[in-house]
Amino acid sequence: MCGTVPVPYDELPVILPLDVTITGRGPSPLKDHPFVNTRCPRCRREAKRETDTMDTFVDSSWYFLRFASPHTSTSPFDKEDVSYWMPVDQYIGGIEHAVLHLLYARFFTKALRDTGLIAHIDEPFKNLLTQGMVCKEVKRCPRCGYLSDEECDDTRCRHCGSEYVRGAVEKMSKSKKNTVDPDSIIERYGADTTRLFTLFAAPPERDLEWSEEGVEGCYRFLNRVWRLVTEHLPAIKDVRPYRGEPELEGFLKEIRHITHRTIKKVTEDIEKRFHFNTAISGIMELVNSLYLWNGDKTGELERRVLRESLETVVILLSPFAPHISEELWQRMGNTTPLYRTSWPQYDPTAVEKEELLIVVQIDGKVRGKLTVPKDATKQKVEELALKEEGITRWLENRTVRKTIYVEGKILNIVTTRR
Repeated sequence: MCGTVPVPYDELPVILPLDVTITGRGPSPLKDHPFVNTRCPRCRREAKRETDTMDTFVDSSWYFLRFASPHTSTSPFDKEDVSYWMPVDQYIGGIEHAVLHLLYARFFTKALRDTGLIAHIDEPFKNLLTQGMVCKEVKRCPRCGYLSDEECDDTRCRHCGSEYVRGAVEKMSKSKKNTVDPDSIIERYGADTTRLFTLFAAPPERDLEWSEEGVEGCYRFLNRVWRLVTEHLPAIKDVRPYRGEPELEGFLKEIRHITHRTIKKVTEDIEKRFHFNTAISGIMELVNSLYLWNGDKTGELERRVLRESLETVVILLSPFAPHISEELWQRMGNTTPLYRTSWPQYDPTAVEKEELLIVVQIDGKVRGKLTVPKDATKQKVEELALKEEGITRWLENRTVRKTIYVEGKILNIVTTRR
């Protein structure tokens, strides 16, 4: 009759019972305990205590302080431990955290600071990355409501046979049944594929649209990596990786350039930008380049260069697909576990190209490409271009009026008809 009624001050604090059965399922275990039965402070009639009194975001708004001080037993956290570890270097959370958990965490930190329970920490987190949501198409039956994939048969609801309607791509939600059971994906494709797709499908700040085709594509890529390494095990198993000596030429030099350019890209994408999708894309490009290696792989120098490149693929892939990477690492004859192996450092001299690819345009249209030394002047690039048969034939019956050179990229030749 009285509705929601606060507990009177003279009855605080409310002491919770200790003989509660914790099942880990369903509602609060207090709901089935005699503790919930009480009397209304106003009318004295029988009443029920509210057992859900704390929002989950509030519950977790100080956990980072406990992580900084996990061994303290006499208090939630030790002030000196918190002073040493805080603030947190990087906070990553979904967009809903910006106004809920993040707001509460900042409030708790400032309140604890003002009460002297922690040192003078103005903000709990140094950096914020707001990640996108995982989204999937919604399916709805006109009679049975939202349907999961398991409740759909082609275009019809398996419960009533009605034709279901495909809805918009929305944030995954149990209430809308557009979630994906990770166990079924892992059982079919493996944990590495599931992890790789999640990181590859979109940059972290954008929404990720779940796609079975995308998962399948990542599965095929991991199989390509497996074949690439295992097919070359006989050639690389008994040689040490190339480490800069002797000097390389031709295709071997180009392969090492691609390898170390990939190390640089993947390292910077992970550490500086959190762009795991482009990091994975860089590894894919390196794998494609190694598949195009049609030259000799039997000489010791070739085998050493190949081993360096394959080891690089496996190490760079390990943060995204740790299980297959560790297995391949051991099959390559390495005795130190991959997770204890140092991250590769790129060689600046290998990353820097000695030659440049110049696109040659005639009156704004691409008519050819030209490989020139990296230090070639505009005059030298023009001379080389005008000697190329594929370019000179486009200049027949034309007079060169001027040339426009974008250094290291484009040479545009402007002409008029004779």
